[in-house]
Amino acid sequence: MRACRTIAFSLFVVLLGMNGADAASYPSRRINLVVPFPAGSATDAVTRRLAESIGAATNAAVVVENKPGADGNLAALSVLKAEADGYTVFVTTNSTQAANVNLFNSMPYDPARDFAPVAGIMTIPMMLTVRAEFPARNVAEFVALAKAREKPLSFGSGNTSSRGAAELFRSRAGIGMQHVPYRGMPQALTDVLSGEIDCVFADPSSAQGLVQDGRLRVLAVTSSERLASMPNVPTVAEAGLPGSDMTAWVGVYVRAGTPADVIARLNELTTAFVTREETKAYLESVGAKPFRATPEELEAFQAADTKRWAEIVAIAKIEKK
Repeated sequence: MRACRTIAFSLFVVLLGMNGADAASYPSRRINLVVPFPAGSATDAVTRRLAESIGAATNAAVVVENKPGADGNLAALSVLKAEADGYTVFVTTNSTQAANVNLFNSMPYDPARDFAPVAGIMTIPMMLTVRAEFPARNVAEFVALAKAREKPLSFGSGNTSSRGAAELFRSRAGIGMQHVPYRGMPQALTDVLSGEIDCVFADPSSAQGLVQDGRLRVLAVTSSERLASMPNVPTVAEAGLPGSDMTAWVGVYVRAGTPADVIARLNELTTAFVTREETKAYLESVGAKPFRATPEELEAFQAADTKRWAEIVAIAKIEKK
């Protein structure tokens, strides 16, 4: 028995040393950045820039994998099926990490238990967006139109932040609106342009080009302050609906159990990207702000936002799926 215990302990020491070596040399092979939304979304756009930054800093191949569906839950599960070694990284949002636990009756994972927070990337508001030909030209006219119509106005959502912003707006305005879910923001915007749906609360990164082309019009933004890139567009509060603020966020996570040294290295690489002047300029140009956070700060932020989402679901009376 003593010999068996000695062999087992020696094997444990060897394996521990191997893990330490792996962490010290990280990354030594390809890193996969998993995004829960399709190409063209705000999360996808910033993740591709992060991939370039990490690749340049480490000489490692960094690949972005888009896995949309089920409000991000499909992507989350795919990350949890991978090894907890830091080579499958989840670049995700409040959808999977704070909102979904309040929107689904049952969850296939626990965002607080099953994932380890790494770093923040950005915060970004939503904006009430309609096609250029839409009859309402401001929030007051939009609300009046909604109240005058027999058939409710329809709104699309490309993610839970988009839906949450719309539901909160609907509740504060006292109007009826029909929800139409989409796999991602680009698809929802396509149907706004065609007139299939009336509006969408879109992130600036996804919609700004269409706004600049004159194909879409923004009636209000859900941030507490106006966007520097759209100074003439009022906040929802300024437009007469206080208490309708909604800000989405993007952060980096890995599977729980990933070595602490690997998490620290990923935080270092992500923070270097977030604090770069080029990144700050890019984020400002798409209506976002840098979100620098340690793993501990991201964990606390996630917990607070989970409670905020519980309040939003209660205020807007969103029926769980």
